[in-house]
Amino acid sequence: MNSASVVDAAELERETGLGKDLLRKWRSRYGFPTPLSGSDGVSGYPREQVAQLRLIKRLQNTGYRARQVVGKSLEELQQLALVAVCADNAQPESASTRRALDLLKQFDLAGLDAFLLAERQRQSLHDFVIDTVSPLVTGLGDAWARGEIEIYHEHLCTGILSRLLLAEIGKAIPKAGYPRVLFATPSDEMHVLGLYMVQAVLADAGAWCTDIGPHVPPGELASAARACQADIVALSFSFSYPEWRVRPLLTHLRQSLPATVALWAGGAGVSFIKRPSRGIRVFSDLGAAVAALEQRANKTDAPDPAKEA
Repeated sequence: MNSASVVDAAELERETGLGKDLLRKWRSRYGFPTPLSGSDGVSGYPREQVAQLRLIKRLQNTGYRARQVVGKSLEELQQLALVAVCADNAQPESASTRRALDLLKQFDLAGLDAFLLAERQRQSLHDFVIDTVSPLVTGLGDAWARGEIEIYHEHLCTGILSRLLLAEIGKAIPKAGYPRVLFATPSDEMHVLGLYMVQAVLADAGAWCTDIGPHVPPGELASAARACQADIVALSFSFSYPEWRVRPLLTHLRQSLPATVALWAGGAGVSFIKRPSRGIRVFSDLGAAVAALEQRANKTDAPDPAKEA
């Protein structure tokens, strides 16, 4: 087995949010996962085990305990995921999501790009994100759990969505008196689509948006917030971000930021937080973030012209 057939521990943690200490505990208790050494001396986890671990993390997010899922075969995990998907989805798959998935499976990327652009043109940016992009992102995960698509299908589609959202964000016109928001993902968080989704709805609502990008250390983020004179720092955490890192990171960043700068966090990676620490706001959906932005804008004066330069 060569190095192309295995994934090292660092890449595995970025992909699934499962750290090496937890995997070592599972290996001791359940006999899974089992890293292998490649013929070229590179050790790592076989890609089938990576798929199993992604499903295990997904199932844990729906309430399964480790003992119920760790060590099960890929087929058994897919069956459990299918049951979880059916139980979780009160609404049937939309025609828009199904059309996008069909184009993706046919590798008609130009057709998918054109279809999504047409969907955007018939909706406001806010509605496009809420009614088209968000259900499609959920649909991608569900389709992968069913074995309908592969991981690379997800990456192809999220790449198209990211480019489209960035282009639309660039066209948005901020409103006088609305906050300046600095958007980022934290260290080791490489998934940016959720960040672009919240940035799009807040830009559409009137925010002054600055995107510092993915994988930003807390110290750099605090410095950037001061340099950009941000009113809000908004972080996005995907489902694959290690849960144990979230609270310490937010606490450290809150302590590093001026008291006048709000700290917001959203995404599947913070869904477990029911009572955030003081000075930190956690959002479970995009609509709540828009409402919070408008509430803050209505309580602040128009921005200083120097900050608008």
